[in-house]
Amino acid sequence: MATVVEGRPPSSLAKPTLVRSVTWKSSFVVSLGAALLIVTSLGAIAGDLGPASVFVWTLVVAVGILQCFMIAEMASMFPNKSGGTATYSHEAFKKWPIVGAIANWGYWLGWVPVIPVNLIVASGYLKTFFPHMTDSGELELAIGISLALYASNYYGIKPGVWSSAVMAICSICPLIVIIASPVFLPHLFHSINVFPFVPTGGSWHSGKSWMLIWKDLFVALWSAYGIECASTTIAELKDPHKDAPKAMLAASIGGFIAYSVVPFVMLGIVGVSVLTQDASVAFLPAAQAIFGHVGGVVVSIMLIAALLLGVQSTIIGSSRCMFEMTHDGQMIKQFGGVNKYGVPVGSMFVDLGVTIAMLVVFRANVVNLIAASNVGYLTVFVVLIPAYIVLRMTKANEPRSFKLPGIFVPIAVLITLFNLAAFIIGGPQWDANPVATPSVFGHVINLTVMNIGWSIMLAVVPFYLWRVLVQDKAGPSKYDASIAAGLPEMLEGQDDLGGRREVIHHEEA
Repeated sequence: MATVVEGRPPSSLAKPTLVRSVTWKSSFVVSLGAALLIVTSLGAIAGDLGPASVFVWTLVVAVGILQCFMIAEMASMFPNKSGGTATYSHEAFKKWPIVGAIANWGYWLGWVPVIPVNLIVASGYLKTFFPHMTDSGELELAIGISLALYASNYYGIKPGVWSSAVMAICSICPLIVIIASPVFLPHLFHSINVFPFVPTGGSWHSGKSWMLIWKDLFVALWSAYGIECASTTIAELKDPHKDAPKAMLAASIGGFIAYSVVPFVMLGIVGVSVLTQDASVAFLPAAQAIFGHVGGVVVSIMLIAALLLGVQSTIIGSSRCMFEMTHDGQMIKQFGGVNKYGVPVGSMFVDLGVTIAMLVVFRANVVNLIAASNVGYLTVFVVLIPAYIVLRMTKANEPRSFKLPGIFVPIAVLITLFNLAAFIIGGPQWDANPVATPSVFGHVINLTVMNIGWSIMLAVVPFYLWRVLVQDKAGPSKYDASIAAGLPEMLEGQDDLGGRREVIHHEEA
C-alpha cells in the first residue's frame, strides 16, 4: 500500500516511485519547450515554401491541438500513467503488447534527438558571442551543457520544472515583443513579404508544390506535435483528473501562438530572403529590425534559453517514457531503476549516452536528424489516434473527468489518414540524397534518412524479446520493486508552488 514517508533516511525505505508533486502550471511550463521547437526548422521550411510555410505550420499545429484534446481525455482515464502520449496506446492494445512497445519506443526516439538538435542550433547563436569558437569547442560546450541539465534532473522533477520556468521567462518575454511589434510599430510589417500567399516558385494548383508541402509537413509536425509533451508529467500531477485537461489546453494555446502567429510575423518583418540567409539563426534579422544592433544579442540570449528549455522538457519526457515501458513489461528491467528522489535514473542515463553519441555523429545535420527521428515520433500518432477510437468504443463508460463530444471519433479517423499521408508522401522525399556513405568490407552503403529511422525503430525488438522471453521468466530481480510499485497519492493540502518543503513518496517495504 502506498504511503507518504517523512523524516526517515532514504536507506531505510523501499524503492521510491515517481512523486506527485506538480500542478498543471508545471506541466504547461514543460510544454513550452516543445512550443519553441519552431526555431529548429523555421528558416529551412520558409526557404522551401516562402509564404506557404505559414500554411504548413498552421495546419500541423491545428492537428496537434486536436490530438492534445484526445490525449487529455485518455489522460483523465489513466491518471497514473507516466511517460507521456505513447503509453495510452498500450492501454488500448493490451492484447497485442508489441504494439504498445513500438509506440513507446517511437515516442522515445522522437523526443531524444531534441537534445542534440537544440544544442546544435544553440551553438549557432553562441557564435555571435564567440565568433572564433572552433567546431571541437562547440561540441565540448554542448556536451557540458547536457551534463549540467541531466544533473539538475537527477534530483527530481521539481528542480527541473523550476529551472524550466526560469528559462521560459527568459525566452518568452522577448518573443512576445517580436510578435506584438507590428501592432505598435506597423511600419515593421511588410505585407508584400507574405502576399500573394502562394508557395515560392509554384502555385496551389501545382503538384510539385504540394509534394514539397508534404515533405516539409513531415518535418514540421515533429516540432508542432510536440506540444503534447505536457502529458509526460500526468502521473506526477497532484490532481491528475482536474489538472490534465488544464495542462493540455494551456499547451494547445501556447502551441498555436508559437506555430501559427510567429511564422506569419517573422515573414512579414524580414521576408523569405533574409529569414533564410542563415536558417540556423533565423530570428536574428527580425530582432535587429526591431531592436537595432543590440537585437542580435537579445535574440541570441532569448533563443539559447528557449533551446535549453526544449532540452529540459526532453530529459523529463523521454526518461519517463522509458520508465513506463519497463513498468508495462516492454523494456529490459535495468531501465526501470528509480533513485531516492523518485527519478527514473536507469532510463535517464541511457538518454544521456544517446545524446552524446548523436552530438558526435549528427551535429551538422539538424534537419536530417529531425526527419530520421520523426520515423519514430509519427509512428506514435499513427498508433495513438486509432487507440483513442478503440478506447472510446471499448471503454465508453470508463470514469473520466474529461470527455470530448462524439464528433471527435470521426475527426480521429481523418487525423489518422492525415498522419499516414505525411508518412507515405512526405517521408520518402527525404531519401533523395544519402546522409552518409560508409564503406563496409569494400562495399559502399548509402545510409538514407528513412532507413536510419526505421533501423533505430527495429532496435526495440531485441530489447522487448529479452524482457519477455528471458527476464520475465528468470524470477525476481532488484529492479522489480520500483517497476511494479504504483504511484502514491498526495496528502490533502500539500502544494508544490507555495514554498513548502518537499515530501518524498515511497512504497512500504
